Amino acid sequence: MTRKTVARHRLGRFYGLIPAVALMFGFGLSCTEVTQIGAGTDSGAKDLNDSHGQRGDEGDSLADGETGADDRDTGSSPTHAVTSLGEVNGLATDEGVVAFLGIPYAKPPVGELRFAPPVPLDSWESPLDAVEFGPACPQPEIEPDPAMNWERDEDCLTLNVWTPAADDKERPVMFWIHGGGWIWESSGDLLYHGGRMAARGDVVVVSVEYRLGAFGFSHFEGEPGSGNAGLLDQVLALRWVKDHIRAFGGDPGNVTIWGESAGSYSVCSIMGMPGAAGLFHKGIAQSGGTAMTRLPDYASKATQLLLDFAGVKTLKELRALSWQEVLAAQERVMETSLLTESIYGPVIDGVVFSEPPLSAISKGESADIPMILGSTRDEARWWMVEIPVLRTPAATPLAMMTAFPYYRRSVPPNKAVWDAIFVYRKAYPGLALSSNLVALAMGTDVVLRVPTLRHAEAQVVHQPQNVFVYRFDWAPPSPGYPDLDLGAMHGAELGFTMGYPEGWLEVYGDSGVPQGLRDQIMDAWIAFAKTGDPNHGNMPEWHPYDLEERPTMLLDAKEKSATSRMKNDPDGDTRAFWDGVPFDGVQPALRPEDLSKVNLIWP
Repeated sequence: MTRKTVARHRLGRFYGLIPAVALMFGFGLSCTEVTQIGAGTDSGAKDLNDSHGQRGDEGDSLADGETGADDRDTGSSPTHAVTSLGEVNGLATDEGVVAFLGIPYAKPPVGELRFAPPVPLDSWESPLDAVEFGPACPQPEIEPDPAMNWERDEDCLTLNVWTPAADDKERPVMFWIHGGGWIWESSGDLLYHGGRMAARGDVVVVSVEYRLGAFGFSHFEGEPGSGNAGLLDQVLALRWVKDHIRAFGGDPGNVTIWGESAGSYSVCSIMGMPGAAGLFHKGIAQSGGTAMTRLPDYASKATQLLLDFAGVKTLKELRALSWQEVLAAQERVMETSLLTESIYGPVIDGVVFSEPPLSAISKGESADIPMILGSTRDEARWWMVEIPVLRTPAATPLAMMTAFPYYRRSVPPNKAVWDAIFVYRKAYPGLALSSNLVALAMGTDVVLRVPTLRHAEAQVVHQPQNVFVYRFDWAPPSPGYPDLDLGAMHGAELGFTMGYPEGWLEVYGDSGVPQGLRDQIMDAWIAFAKTGDPNHGNMPEWHPYDLEERPTMLLDAKEKSATSRMKNDPDGDTRAFWDGVPFDGVQPALRPEDLSKVNLIWP
């Protein structure tokens, strides 16, 4: 079995570019056909069920009601927890910790609850045997793979807990939010298991399933909160942590929210959400700010397209369809749209968000929250895996600007497209014969690097000694793509932060990752979760960020040894080009016309 669809599954925010670029350069490809582009290798990833059990199809019976009272020591044991919702059994893992898998935290979001904010439950059938991952939330079908949680069901709102023991120790909690462009992926993927982090740091790791795509982010005027339902799932899971994590050996007063790609966007969005205040105490954002926050007109247009392709006119009719029929309509919307992975995501709806999350953060919405933020050096080179034309000189910076009106809107008002092209060509003289890589460097900055830095800039005003910025520079061998210079592409750090590189063998290969750098990063994340400071004895001193020198930790390795170092304002000229552009979802904004591929022209 090749890993072609696996590559798409890991693509994060970039998969949305595929149909648009293919159309621009003359490839008439559907979303389904696009997933078949690219090369991979057969790779027998270790079966995730060896130590964590297998997923089942049966859901648990959930009762109505609100979240339970605070759980304290009420008879828990290392593999057995007693909560106000009921008793729960976990299983010992090969990592030396206990896993509680597939714990429901909300009523099934079906029937009248489809598209609605999540509703908590007050009990489950006790004891609950939490030894199997719950299903992934509905998403476009992927090829089954042992490293992935590929079973899907609409009854999917579960979470997982890895803990050294279900005792009364009250360890720091690290709450993981997976990426996938708010369309794909699952917390059950091997790359996202929490066992090694829990064992190494004596911490509790929680991961969450949340609604994706149309199910999580369709915006209905008559259903308050509907356009942010997937984000509200995450918040309800955080409330569950606050109420119940003591029963699993965790400290509800020390919770770090943590995510990559769409998970990073989620972290930054939650930090700007008044309704989430008090549920977390630190944040780690890996590759993503809130630039793709949607305005109501854009979100409403995406929802209208869903109704049209589903062949219905009302929310009631849409709820009457099977989830497979709704998903089929979503896939039609994706095939029609210019930027697939910008269709869904948080919306400034006047209910959950009255203003852009970045604006709220700038005003101090999360003023007491320390942060780690950063990106990989070559984020956008991952696009080459799925878009063959991006491997060629035809993909120039001008072509990228022409293909995507959003890019042109990102150019500061006092500058022009040609100014951007000049700055990037000057910044990368070694790429004079590789115009495509210059264009992708620009894509890296517009989509991920600069929007992430905007959150560092906003938060450092309130936490001047407690915001830490990194750039991940180590380039994986990527044996699945031997002809591509992927560099340190999007997601390259994932095998280091969770410690499961065998979950992505086409990128990391069979020999794993440099142990020195893996240990350095895991220990920094653990130290930060415990104290709010990532510094530890096995790395150079990580200086807090400021707006003058912009000190940045460059995370890198040579062979097995870490070579991480501090550098002030790396790639400062390209960063400074975008000064004055907030990347907050309003400037630049996604527009309803971006939902049509016919807009691949100059305005």
